[in-house]
Amino acid sequence: MHNDTTLRKHAIVLLFGYALQFLAGMLLNLFVTIPTQHPGDAGSNYFIRSAHSLLWALSGSGGWELTFHAYLALLLLAGSTALFVRALILHNKEWAISGGLAALITSGALFNGLSFVDFNHNHSSMIMAACWLGAVGVLVFSLIRSKKIH
Repeated sequence: MHNDTTLRKHAIVLLFGYALQFLAGMLLNLFVTIPTQHPGDAGSNYFIRSAHSLLWALSGSGGWELTFHAYLALLLLAGSTALFVRALILHNKEWAISGGLAALITSGALFNGLSFVDFNHNHSSMIMAACWLGAVGVLVFSLIRSKKIH
């Protein structure tokens, strides 16, 4: 059961990160206008555009709010992937599925966030938010299912 406790703690830390990401996203949505002219606004290849947009966001050129949001997105992707790998190492199938799903859904949120920066389409923002909700839902469901509420 020690393995389960370790994985639960990891998931709880991730949930705090997702809560912070929600607040950062709302700050961006309500109070920041992302410039239409930036390194990711031109080109035809989505992945090249998005790579340029990500580097631009991480550089601070889009404002501290976007920089914080982008770094936190990468940390959440790394953290959810780490939960998946940790669960695999500990041979915990349920948490491996949860961590894998959370990582996959978080990557969907990241790609749609980059798509929003690239193209400024509201549907990309909506998909990003839905992915956030999905990742949080998977982790909360797994915490409840593990039946060890402290």
